[in-house]
Amino acid sequence: METVLIAVGSLVPLLILLVVIHEFGHFATARAMGVKVLEFGVGFPPRAFGVYTGNTLVLVDSATRYVGLSGSEDLGRGLKIKVRSAENDQGNLVARVIESSKKLAKGEAEEPDEERPGEEDLLKHEGKIRYVENGSMVLADMLYSVNWAPIGGFVRLAGEANPNVPRSLAGKGTGTRFLVLVAGPFMNAILPLLIFTVLLMIPQEVAVGRLVIQEVGENTAAFESQVQAGDVVIKANGRDIENRLDFTREINLNGGSQMEMLVERDNQELLLHLRPRFDTESDRWLVGVFPSLEDVEIVKRSDPIWEAIPNSFVNTWEMLVLVKQALGGAIGEGSSPEFSGPIGIAQVTGEITQDGGWYGWFGVGILLSINLAILNILPIPMLDGGRILFVVLEWARRGKKIPAHREGMLHLIGFAILMGGIVLVSVNDVGRLLDGRSFLG
Repeated sequence: METVLIAVGSLVPLLILLVVIHEFGHFATARAMGVKVLEFGVGFPPRAFGVYTGNTLVLVDSATRYVGLSGSEDLGRGLKIKVRSAENDQGNLVARVIESSKKLAKGEAEEPDEERPGEEDLLKHEGKIRYVENGSMVLADMLYSVNWAPIGGFVRLAGEANPNVPRSLAGKGTGTRFLVLVAGPFMNAILPLLIFTVLLMIPQEVAVGRLVIQEVGENTAAFESQVQAGDVVIKANGRDIENRLDFTREINLNGGSQMEMLVERDNQELLLHLRPRFDTESDRWLVGVFPSLEDVEIVKRSDPIWEAIPNSFVNTWEMLVLVKQALGGAIGEGSSPEFSGPIGIAQVTGEITQDGGWYGWFGVGILLSINLAILNILPIPMLDGGRILFVVLEWARRGKKIPAHREGMLHLIGFAILMGGIVLVSVNDVGRLLDGRSFLG
């Protein structure tokens, strides 16, 4: 039970952080591009609570009809209403329908309100009235909500599929829609840079010393390259090696390709060349040596900001390379890479958080953020990349849109396939849990 609580307790806030960052990209870009944002939600409905903000000017005229209200005289500060608005030639919103959101008393009949022809193209927004004056009102109609389902989040934009709705996303040009859609994955892509920069600036204790080869396995890459027990590893591919972590990282980064290793043997420096091989049992690249750290010294290290920023790019790039190396190594050896769904991700997050504390937790966050950025930019229906593909196709077709019902059907099919894939990998995750196996090996 404790393991489950740690897994869930570490994953849920991490996913909320990543999704909020992702959705903030869509939110901020949409607002900057003049798209009406109706709601920024943390979690998924049902809604726990929400706060209305904003100052949207809405005009009221003689053509405005009222539902549940006698007329403009019933409008007042603090009243929560639903509004369907058109846009006039000056770009101002004009209320065509104002409906009271007040709950009726028990036994009180609700006034029916059927949508009239043409009203499907109106902006549907709701909120609380700030004040009313001279045939207009100012409405707080931007909702920040917290919802009961804690994993996920969303941004609700006006007219996502209807270009006739005032201030809608669909009514904007292909360039604007592309920027709004790509902003989410972009935020997930730059988040690792920010996290790495902060982590690199925080002083950390590091064990450094002489890395000595204790044993060389037979018929291994190191054996064939004449690495010997007692060799001290000085550099790998030109980088200083001060501990096992440095050495392991260089092996994995250079798996399958030639790696230079500078060693000290009998007070002489030798440059050896070896090619790391992928081990299907441990799912990592190995050279076949067993090193240990001698003359260990614990030192505190941190980067100044002018070094931390460029180093964050290097670390993020290397993490991408490590993911590619792990997948490429497994496929190259005829082994299928082991993917994981929400259950497996929770398991590995909990294990790494237990072992590495905050640094481990942020490390998982970096990896998940990179994966979210890549996954959401791929042309997969229902995800941002799938929607971006339709925008690009529209641009290539010189403004000719794909029919909305066809695009919607493809997104629905993509969603079904995505959910099916998650179920399949989750079954494997459950099997691994029942067997008592760790995702990390």
